[in-house]
Amino acid sequence: MTQRTTREGLIHAAVHLFHERGYNATSVQDIVSEAGVPKGTFYNYFESKEALAIAASDVSYPRFLSLLVLEAPTSPSLRLRQYFQAVSKELQQFEYRRGCLVGNFASEITNATPALKQRVAEHLDDATWRMSVVIEQGQKAGEIKADIPPMDLARFLLNSLYGAILRSKTETTDRSMRLFLRCAFEPLVIKRKKT
Repeated sequence: MTQRTTREGLIHAAVHLFHERGYNATSVQDIVSEAGVPKGTFYNYFESKEALAIAASDVSYPRFLSLLVLEAPTSPSLRLRQYFQAVSKELQQFEYRRGCLVGNFASEITNATPALKQRVAEHLDDATWRMSVVIEQGQKAGEIKADIPPMDLARFLLNSLYGAILRSKTETTDRSMRLFLRCAFEPLVIKRKKT
């Protein structure tokens, strides 16, 4: 096994276990057992479980955010709606048990893991900025209410979305995601009168 594939195997095992058990309930021993490598090998690639969690979040985060299209000729409000629906489908694929790894970390991290806490904050800040870009496009197009600044609206929607994702994990249904769309997102969309 090459250095790269061993590292990738450790990250893959960590993503799986962090989703299944959470950060705090997953040990380095659990991860190396899942990856099928000796425990000593772990420290050739990562200095700690926290460092591996950061690498795992760096792999998972882009996949989740790739669902939001920043630039396209399509309607910005439609792209946001499609993003939220795609997130719900991702959750459904795993029977609403996994959630989003970055969100899961956010619910578990403490001051004992400052580097992971910082990386989660960076991912969430980036997600907020990306969503604000599409919201601003929607406001300029007259599709999204413009009485709230795009960044504030993006923070609100992202906070609400992550709350719905966490609730979906406890309920193992799409009810919270549907409620998020109906009560948090749809009221912000300006309905055009049919002519």
